[in-house]
Amino acid sequence: MRKFRTVVLFLVFYLSFYLTRSHNDKFDEVVIVDKSEQAHRGKEDSMKNTGGAGTEAATGAGTAEGTEVEAQQLIQSWAGDNENLFYFKIGIFVCLLIVVILNGVVGRKTNRMIALYWLRSCKDIFLQNFAKIGNEKSFLLEKSYDKFEFYCTGRKNCNYYFANLNLCKRQCLWRYFIFNHFVKERDTMSVAIHFEKLDKGVLCIFKKHQKKYIDCRFPSLNKYTKLMTKKELKACYDIKGDSNEIMDLVLSGKILNFLNTYDRYINYVCITDIALFDSEDRQSGEKEQKEEKGEKQSNDQKEQRTNKGGKHKFCFLNFVIPKDVEDLRTLVNFSIYMIDACYCIELSEKVREHVRKLRSIVEKEDLKRKQQLKELQERRKAQKLQEEKEKVEKMSAEQQRKYEEKKQKKSLKKMKKIKIIKM
Repeated sequence: MRKFRTVVLFLVFYLSFYLTRSHNDKFDEVVIVDKSEQAHRGKEDSMKNTGGAGTEAATGAGTAEGTEVEAQQLIQSWAGDNENLFYFKIGIFVCLLIVVILNGVVGRKTNRMIALYWLRSCKDIFLQNFAKIGNEKSFLLEKSYDKFEFYCTGRKNCNYYFANLNLCKRQCLWRYFIFNHFVKERDTMSVAIHFEKLDKGVLCIFKKHQKKYIDCRFPSLNKYTKLMTKKELKACYDIKGDSNEIMDLVLSGKILNFLNTYDRYINYVCITDIALFDSEDRQSGEKEQKEEKGEKQSNDQKEQRTNKGGKHKFCFLNFVIPKDVEDLRTLVNFSIYMIDACYCIELSEKVREHVRKLRSIVEKEDLKRKQQLKELQERRKAQKLQEEKEKVEKMSAEQQRKYEEKKQKKSLKKMKKIKIIKM
């Protein structure tokens, strides 16, 4: 159905372009003489014959007629040589506008149907595993035409379970019907599971073609991990972790079998007890605010939102939404299975000490880099002030006075922008 709609859309664009560009070939070259110009010339001749008695009146009439001619020429430039073609252009524009509006309505409806299909297929699974699902108004929250959020809490071993449905932008003609043929987009679900307890370790399993996306989504991943290999895992995956022990603990048994069996639906699985990027901090903070709305927040919860004290303990999963209901239910069941699997990870003290040393080295390097950047900024600021001082010293007394007035006005403008909040 989408291919058929794409072909129809291309035909409409092609016909509109062809008809608007090739209309001059269908008409003979005809010299058009404007009647107003003939009348204008006739009046000028009569003015010459009668003398200069009515020169001023004739000049005024000629100016008015000239203005009318310019207006007609302007209309002709918009309408072209054929008035019917002008209306045909308007008709094509109206048709395209209707197509865009209808596609937006149909695309939004289709995305809503996919989101409802996801919820109805897995609702009983969430009801069995969680005490509270959805918010006060609905189970599924529509953030935009192509983004839906689902939130549930009240289960052992996890604080909350958050799912984000990222659907194709079916409401956009360009993104869905044209751009999608070059860069394939698929309906995906991103799951974030937050833990109260999670052992020290970072492990990310992702598809090789998702490498750029992973680097963008988890920019700090490369600082804390290294590339690893697992013979039992399919070659389509890449593994990044901070220790071999966590890789062996996670990639075994049911999890390893699942990754090899349903590889066509899996984009990545990431387990981490530290923040790998800023967006997840904001996302976790928003979810906690929803969960504890109206209640006083403790110091531990504030630390968690600001990502201090190692409170950032998450398991992130990203799947393609399958059309088969059983496959979809299997993916959701696996995401819930990961709650207990991650919670039960127990590393040896030797590995924990190794991870601590590795992270301390990374933190020291980050701190050193920040200090160097701060010193560089201070040097640049001091250099700028010195150059400004030398510039002022070279000025005359009048120039210095004007410069000080300009500087004072600039500082006053900045002060006006500052809002004073009374407590």
